[in-house]
Amino acid sequence: MKPKCNYILALERTLYDVHLSDYYPLKDIEGFWKQYPIGIIRHNLIELQSKVNSEQLSAFSLDLLKALVAYLTAHLSNLDLAPLFLSEVFETSKEELKTTKEISDFFNRVSSSNPNS
Repeated sequence: MKPKCNYILALERTLYDVHLSDYYPLKDIEGFWKQYPIGIIRHNLIELQSKVNSEQLSAFSLDLLKALVAYLTAHLSNLDLAPLFLSEVFETSKEELKTTKEISDFFNRVSSSNPNS
């Protein structure tokens, strides 16, 4: 498989892995912050932007960095995230996860019924 396809597949796979019975989100959160301190994240986003040069990617990169810094600051300050009113915003994401769950379940059924797998 081509490297670009591997990368896209890895990105897509992320939304399906959450449906695995042993998925534990805190492990991914911890792994992310251990591997990418905020300075490295900023550096990588700047590097990515210099290679792609897209206004849309620039806006997304800036918003992503702001969100990560905000979450990091909230965590370090022991802020309660409960007051965030995101339930309406998360509806779209919940639908996306529901769809990936249905697709994941389908492939699990198909692979378990396939004697060649």
